[in-house]
Amino acid sequence: MTKKQKELIDELVDKLSENEKQVFKEIIDYIINLGYIPQKQSVNDFILSFKHAINNKVIAKIGFRKQKGFISIKFFACENVPDKYIMALRDEADLNEERAIKNGKPASSGPVPDRNPIPSNTIMKQCTAGVCSICTGGSMRYYYQYPDGKEIFRCSAYPVLIPDLTEKDIDDLKRLLLEQHHYFLSIST
Repeated sequence: MTKKQKELIDELVDKLSENEKQVFKEIIDYIINLGYIPQKQSVNDFILSFKHAINNKVIAKIGFRKQKGFISIKFFACENVPDKYIMALRDEADLNEERAIKNGKPASSGPVPDRNPIPSNTIMKQCTAGVCSICTGGSMRYYYQYPDGKEIFRCSAYPVLIPDLTEKDIDDLKRLLLEQHHYFLSIST
């Protein structure tokens, strides 16, 4: 890690609350050990994007906004995703629908999910949008059908915000990051 990258991480960690520092520092160290490099992404908020040194895939965004730290990760290629992450997908979809309605746009503007079954305990489906200029997931998307029938078919180009992370979430978070990392390695060779 370069001196500048270390300074960026230190600057982020300094902004965090004492409760957030331990969790965030452990996750940042883990991501860096997987070969991801922090890059400052935002001027208004303090956001670091973690891009792999070899395959240029972004696996996470970690930052500080509105007096609070946040972690967003990609986990579409993972199996046995914990409920916390599945609910984060739904919360994000609900928020996006609310924003669209507020702005007078259709609530759902994405492609229709392909109807081929997916293996149990997975959430990854082939994208049906065709060729896309922002795809970073090998033409794959998040897919989940909730018990109430609501379906999420979300682009894999953007990390998903995971709220309220604590020390007890670290092992699951590391497992998901490692699975996603292995997927990225498999599509870049």
